Amino acid sequence: MNQILYTGKSGGPASIKSILKFFAISLIIFGVIFAGDGSYALYINYTITHAEGDTSVPEVKFEQEGNNAIVTVTHNKGISRVRYHWNDEPEKIIRGDSKETIMLDNISVPAGINTLHVSATDIQNRETAVSYEYAYDGICIELEPVDNSYVLITATDVTGLDHITYNFNSGEEITAYPDTEDTTIIKCKTEDIPVGESEITVTAINSNNLTQKVTKKVIGIRPPQIRLYTQGNDLIVMVSDDVGIDKIYQQINVEEPMEIDCGGAKEYSYRWDIADQDNILVTLTAVDVEGARRTLKGKNY
Repeated sequence: MNQILYTGKSGGPASIKSILKFFAISLIIFGVIFAGDGSYALYINYTITHAEGDTSVPEVKFEQEGNNAIVTVTHNKGISRVRYHWNDEPEKIIRGDSKETIMLDNISVPAGINTLHVSATDIQNRETAVSYEYAYDGICIELEPVDNSYVLITATDVTGLDHITYNFNSGEEITAYPDTEDTTIIKCKTEDIPVGESEITVTAINSNNLTQKVTKKVIGIRPPQIRLYTQGNDLIVMVSDDVGIDKIYQQINVEEPMEIDCGGAKEYSYRWDIADQDNILVTLTAVDVEGARRTLKGKNY
């Protein structure tokens, strides 16, 4: 079921009221259809922040396919970042790199009733913030590869989970059980992803012995190494990688990151003058030519 709920375009008070009234009527008319399919998405609120006299903000579009939420952000002035999170969980931040379209096409909807919060900021710091409530009554499995090193598995089910199993490339199965009295969720970190392309298969079994299986291709790569030290007023950055470094991104606080092209070199170093920048948060991200990345953050170097 594909369902487009909100497009985030700004207008005057009258147009916004009309849009809200339209969707309220639509939800009443089609509510039976949504409930019959075992899932729904419900508009909660949105806010828009922009310069006085300028109503141009990022446009946010929501779609749903089964237990996947798909978020598309577009803006003709370029997108700086997109932030999203479920309920009160920590935010995930996606860099926009001034692109006009950012698509998040693999956000798993957790089991039960949950709220997805999304905010999109353009390169002129104008922001759209949207919240939606989703309901899903089946087993949900979310697979999140981390730094091409391991996979974070999150399985949820409102009726309770008995256990999950996972393996790489049809190898030996590893079993994980709920680690608290709350059996509606199981979280576990896998062993290291084998180097190269692999396939991870996760099977979740709930308390009623119903199963859900998910398979995903993942890449196991040793991420770049980053070393930092100070010399006088300079921060010395040294990056190395076995397959070659593609880019380095350096960022101060929440400013737009500066991109450094390393041209595939296996070692890259440079000086960064931070003499006049006290009490700052420095973020360095190194990306190799195969897409593996490592990020270091620190204050007051």
